[in-house]
Amino acid sequence: MFISRLTFKNIRNHKQSTIFPSKLINIFCGPNGSGKTSILEAISIGSFTKSFVTNYDSDLVRFGETSYFVELETIDETDIPFCVKIFFRVGKKKEIRTSSDQILTPKELIGRTPVVILSPDMRNIIVGEPSFRRNLMDKIISQISHIYIHNLIKHKNILKQRNKLLNDMLLNIIKDYTLLDLWTDQFINTSSIIISRRKKFFDEFRPFFVESYSRIGNNEEQTDLIYEPFGFDVPTNFEDEKEIKNKLTKQYLEYKDLEIKRGVTLFGPQKDDFKVIFKNKLASEVASQGQIKSLLVALKYAEIKYLHENKNATPIVLFDDIFSELDLTRIERVLELLSNLGAQTFITLTDEKLAKKLIEGSKEHSFFFVENGEIKEEISNKI
Repeated sequence: MFISRLTFKNIRNHKQSTIFPSKLINIFCGPNGSGKTSILEAISIGSFTKSFVTNYDSDLVRFGETSYFVELETIDETDIPFCVKIFFRVGKKKEIRTSSDQILTPKELIGRTPVVILSPDMRNIIVGEPSFRRNLMDKIISQISHIYIHNLIKHKNILKQRNKLLNDMLLNIIKDYTLLDLWTDQFINTSSIIISRRKKFFDEFRPFFVESYSRIGNNEEQTDLIYEPFGFDVPTNFEDEKEIKNKLTKQYLEYKDLEIKRGVTLFGPQKDDFKVIFKNKLASEVASQGQIKSLLVALKYAEIKYLHENKNATPIVLFDDIFSELDLTRIERVLELLSNLGAQTFITLTDEKLAKKLIEGSKEHSFFFVENGEIKEEISNKI
C-alpha cells in the first residue's frame, strides 16, 4: 500500500499543497511551525478521518477560512487505486466521499488505508494515563476489524446512557432500579466482546513487540507487554464470553451501591490497561528518555508487522519528529527494517544534515523542504 498523491487545502498554515511522494522514504525538513506536521495530519485525516494532534476539526482550519479539504490517492498491493475526499466546513458535518462520489462513514473508511503514526506526544503510551494505551490498542484492532469498531461505538453509547442514568439516580430524578439492570445487561454484553477481542489481540501482538525491540535495541534489554483488563485479577478463559460475563456481573454487584452513590460506572473495559515492561520493571519507572523512544518505535514497528500480517497489506508509516533522541545507528536500523518491508514512510525533521544523511544510499526517496506552509521538493530518487 502506498500514497500516490496527496492534496489538501486550508489545513493549518497551508493554503493549498500537493505532493507526489516516493514509494519508500519521504522526508519533510524545515523549522518548527513551518507546516511539516500538517502534512502528516492531512494523511491521518485521509485514513482515520481525523488528525492525530487534535480531536477538533475546527482547530485545523487555516486562519481566516471556514473549511478544509483533503484528497488522498492510494494504490494497494494488487495495483488497485483508491481515492477518498474529506470535506469539512465549520458548523457542519464532515463529508467523506470516494472518487465515484460514494458516501462513506468514518467506520467504513478506517482500515481502508492502514496507517501507523508516531509523534513525540505518544510517549504518554509509556508514561501516561491508561487511556493512551487503550487508544493505541483500539486503533490497531479497529484497522483490522469493523466488528470491533461497531462494538466500541455501541459500548461508548451504552456507557454514556448508563452514566446518565446513574447520575439521575444520584440526584433522585430516577428511582427505578430495573432500568439500571437493563442498561447493565447491555453494558456487560458489549464489554465481554471487547475484553475477549483485546485479549486475543495481545496474545497475537506481544511476540511482535518483543521481537521488534530486540531488533531495534540490538538485544540489549528485555521487554514485555502485559494486558490488564480491569478487575480480572484471577485466571480467566478469555475465549469464553460467558465466563467473562459472569465476572463482569460479579463486579456490577460489587460496585452497584458505590456507583449509585457516585453517579458513574466503576467497572468495564473503559478502565482496561496494559503494562510496558522494561528490564523486568515498569518502563515508566526505569526507562530513560532515549529508551522510551526506542520502546515507542518498537511498539510502532510491531504495529506495522501486525497490520501487515493481518491485512495482507503494508501500512503507511508516519514519524513526526521522533528521531531527535535516538542515536544514528538505531535510526538507520529502523529505516532499514521499514525499507525491507517496503513500507512507505513519511518523516518530519528540523535537522537538515540528519535528514539528508538518512536518505544516503536509499534506492527510492524524496526530500522536501517546508516553510510557511509551502512544500518544495529538493531531492528525489523515484523508481
